[in-house]
Amino acid sequence: MKKLVFTAFAVVAFSGVAMAKSAEVKEVATLQSTVKKAEMLQATPCEDAAIDAYEVIISNRYDKEDDIDLLNDLIGLCH
Repeated sequence: MKKLVFTAFAVVAFSGVAMAKSAEVKEVATLQSTVKKAEMLQATPCEDAAIDAYEVIISNRYDKEDDIDLLNDLIGLCH
């Protein structure tokens, strides 16, 4: 009976340690995935021009509020 209790305790203790180390790996994998996605999202020269035009239009407005629909339309012209 003592061996069974000790074995159960050891299994719980070691599985907790193993799970803790796997959480660190997930964080590194998530960070690497985020970096790869950021590298893939490079604006084209057309998209850069669309963003510049959007910023000029917004800066000349009285209310200077963002207009996401306008930005999407300008960038959509590039595709």
